[in-house]
Amino acid sequence: MQKQFEQYLQSKNYRPTTSIDYPARLERLCRKEKISYEHLAQHIYEIMPQYENTGKKSSYGKRSHSSVINALRRFAEFLSETNIQVEGAN
Repeated sequence: MQKQFEQYLQSKNYRPTTSIDYPARLERLCRKEKISYEHLAQHIYEIMPQYENTGKKSSYGKRSHSSVINALRRFAEFLSETNIQVEGAN
């Protein structure tokens, strides 16, 4: 899924560095939270608000010019636009 996300960003004409950076940021976020990429995908709309400006984890979301929250937002778009079925999703 991480590679598909990277390819999605490239198809949307994001810079090559951003296309690599956003999936890597989400990988680090998953490690930090002790969750899988699949869990993140299944629960993106519950997890993302925690990293928004008023969320309890907003300081992490604002890191590196808000790259973390922007990566989460693009990941949500990716999931929505590609209709990827995540195993175990309801």
